[in-house]
Amino acid sequence: MDSATNAGVNVGASAQIALVGQADLANGTASADTVYEVRTPVKARDLFGSGSPLAENIVDALTEGAYPVYAAAPAAQSVTAEDLGTSQSGTLANAPVSEDPADVTFTVDGSDQTTVKTLEDPTTLTLNAGETAYNPVTGDYAHDVTPSTSSDVDYDYFDYTTAIQAVETEEAETVDFLGVLSEDSGAVQEAHDAVKRMEDNYNFAVAVAGADEYIADTSAFSNSYDSSRIQLLYPARDSDGVSIIGAYLGLRAALGINNSPIFKRLQTVKALSYTLSTTDQENLVAAKVVPVADESAGARIVEDLTCVADANSAEDNMRQVLHRLIVDYTTEIVNEVSEKFIGELHTQAARNALRSSIVARLGGLMDLNAITGYVVTVEEVDAMTASVDVGIDTIDPLRNINATVTAGAVA
Repeated sequence: MDSATNAGVNVGASAQIALVGQADLANGTASADTVYEVRTPVKARDLFGSGSPLAENIVDALTEGAYPVYAAAPAAQSVTAEDLGTSQSGTLANAPVSEDPADVTFTVDGSDQTTVKTLEDPTTLTLNAGETAYNPVTGDYAHDVTPSTSSDVDYDYFDYTTAIQAVETEEAETVDFLGVLSEDSGAVQEAHDAVKRMEDNYNFAVAVAGADEYIADTSAFSNSYDSSRIQLLYPARDSDGVSIIGAYLGLRAALGINNSPIFKRLQTVKALSYTLSTTDQENLVAAKVVPVADESAGARIVEDLTCVADANSAEDNMRQVLHRLIVDYTTEIVNEVSEKFIGELHTQAARNALRSSIVARLGGLMDLNAITGYVVTVEEVDAMTASVDVGIDTIDPLRNINATVTAGAVA
């Protein structure tokens, strides 16, 4: 038995989450591209290295309410002496790069530089002598000077594909959310592709990631996704530049389909990397991105949007992740109940029993207030086939409360 007094851990959660992100496997016992079920902070740090992005995100997820957390670390690939020529700035051949500046060494004209990590465009920074800034998500870099003869770099980078696919292969039937701790476009795309493949096998999940590591102009941001299977947050990092996806999914795990995260706060995240204005938040909502408000009482979730575009009528009723989860859960109920009737004699009595069983389960969702109404029809198609059609009205979250306080109005 390990004592972990630095984090409270639950004994169950309403939804299950998986996280994929950079770990310190040199100081951890885990193997790359392998899924682990983690139930304590001690185990997270033992497996993935204390202080690593993945270990600390797992700890935050457990503290917020997840139990357990499924996690996988992508393998680190090392590059030695990548030639950068004599350009003062550019982009490394591989990304995402290690989030730890100690893993990235730039050399300019034969002398090692001091490495500085930034989430912004490195070319916009004012650097001290002997410094090189790099963005770990994009691989962009900038030296303090233009090299006169040569420059090169040693670094580690990560390919998230295999680790994400390991979660898909091993835990598709378990997880409800798949979070990636990098905003790298390839990693986010692979997470979305994975949950779409899982959907084809009726294993439903939503991918969650940061919309970008830094958005200079929220009015110009363009969301490349049009899908209810993915949710993007911004900002998705705390004031130390560490991902908050673990903390957010820990909150979602505790909420399940009984509540929305709108206006909920993350108890483990007290300050974010950037502070959004009201206009910024409105711009992000218009782009189908969930704004996260940086407030003194703790980071607050402003919305619960999926990335369904305005013109996407097919997924119009799943513009909220809460709606997506409820529809998925209802689908699982219908499939589970229907499978039990395979092999029964195809009679009106059997069809009536099937309908009654589905209605009973949907009544339970009504009691939970997850749905506000339903309709179920079971009809004969041919001698060996019946059709089941289920329609539901999903509950909407309470968004606005108009409060009026009047002095001297006490009766």
